[in-house]
Amino acid sequence: MVRLGGEKMAKSLGNLVFVGDLLENHEPAVVRTALSAHHYRAGLDWDEALLAEATARLAAWRRTGTGSAALDEVRACLDDDLDTPGALRAIDAAARAGGGVSQAAALLGVAL
Repeated sequence: MVRLGGEKMAKSLGNLVFVGDLLENHEPAVVRTALSAHHYRAGLDWDEALLAEATARLAAWRRTGTGSAALDEVRACLDDDLDTPGALRAIDAAARAGGGVSQAAALLGVAL
C-alpha cells in the first residue's frame, strides 16, 4: 500500500502522485531509484524527501564511474525475493569503496 501524508493514496481521496508529474521535475533514474528503496511487500509512505535522497544517491554512484562493483551482490539481492533495498545498499557500499557501479545499477534499470 502506498500512503501519502499518513493516508492511503486513493483516487476517491484525490491524493494521488502521478509518475508523469514527478518526471516533469526529476529524471527517470531518480524516480526509479526512489521507488526501488522500498521492498515491494512493504508499505510505502511517499514523501518528496525520497526524491532528494535518490538524487544524492545517484550523484554518489555517478562519481564512481563505470564498472562492475557490487554486481554479484545486486544479483543475489534480486534473487532473494526482489530485495531492491538490499541491492541499493550493496551499490552504496561499493560506491563508498570507490568501485564503479554502473553495471550493478543497470540491473535495477538505472542508467548512470
